[in-house]
Amino acid sequence: MLEAFFTPVPESVWAPFADKETSLGGQLQVHRKAFPKLKKAKLVLMGLGQQANETRRVLYSLQWRFGNLAWVDLGNLVETEDSRQNQFALSEAMGELQEMGLTVLVLGGSAASAFPIYKGFRRSPEAVELVQVSPDIDWEEGSALRQILVDQPSNLFNLDFIGTQAYYVSESATALLDKMYFENHRLGEVKGNPESVEPILRSAHAFLFDMAAVRGADAPGGRLNNPNGFNAEEAVRIARYAGVSNKLSAAQFYGASEHDMCHSLLAQMIWYFADGYFSRYYDHPSAGHSDFLIYRNRLTSTQHEIVFYKSRKSERWWMEIPHPYENAHFYIGCSYSDYQRVCDDEMPDRWWRAYQRLM
Repeated sequence: MLEAFFTPVPESVWAPFADKETSLGGQLQVHRKAFPKLKKAKLVLMGLGQQANETRRVLYSLQWRFGNLAWVDLGNLVETEDSRQNQFALSEAMGELQEMGLTVLVLGGSAASAFPIYKGFRRSPEAVELVQVSPDIDWEEGSALRQILVDQPSNLFNLDFIGTQAYYVSESATALLDKMYFENHRLGEVKGNPESVEPILRSAHAFLFDMAAVRGADAPGGRLNNPNGFNAEEAVRIARYAGVSNKLSAAQFYGASEHDMCHSLLAQMIWYFADGYFSRYYDHPSAGHSDFLIYRNRLTSTQHEIVFYKSRKSERWWMEIPHPYENAHFYIGCSYSDYQRVCDDEMPDRWWRAYQRLM
């Protein structure tokens, strides 16, 4: 069934690298004539639109540093003139790949692809968290984010936004963020503390990166061609943080211009995502897990008990979020500074927003 959704990678793209064993093009299992076998695959790449092939030309030339990682390039999703059919095909393909336990890298497309990517999680046993890196937030009627919000039955728990810029975000969009208790991490906040992105991505299931979030000097010719935004080093760092996330199984990189530098940066971001994936710790906490140190603190101001888990393996931190009505709880990534805040009798904003979303 899956092979009906994809067209092979053109020979002109993969042939120059087929015999170069030290390059990605020489190591990836590429959809050429026969559809690749996925039995041993862990990471898969798919393209949306022919522009993905231009990024592949750069990506395939990069060095292979991933050991025995089984990484497959499925080719490009079949395109029709009907946008609804294209979205349905993406949703079905994502759903099948998710059920196979694969992590999917989507190369290209647009912001509209966020909804079918989200629908690919429709059989997920967990409520879904999405993180979007973008300078603006589109809640308009018919937008992908609006479709995700109103979709029923809902499987959405959280939407996080990273790298927003106030002059692109309306007051009504900000009001909706606050009403839904979603998190908004503005560009200046993240640039001043890049490490803060990692705990946010650690709890995410899907990652959406709009290349408009990168300043025009490093990704020229884009949708906004913005003088402000993340620089190239920050963009690849964020991509690596996404790859390291234990839970994240879908990532989309979209909005690239036709400029060669944009394709080069996008290829490097995908390389760094794979580098993060190859370095995963797989240390998400669970009840009674012996690999974690547990710290319990009670806030005198609200009497809420905040329970922290610190991994012995990676030294990363999580907060336990108790369900207000059910005998259940879950964990979200946090930082040592969140623990310090509780020690100072302050409520961490991430804990409070997550708890309110369950109310």
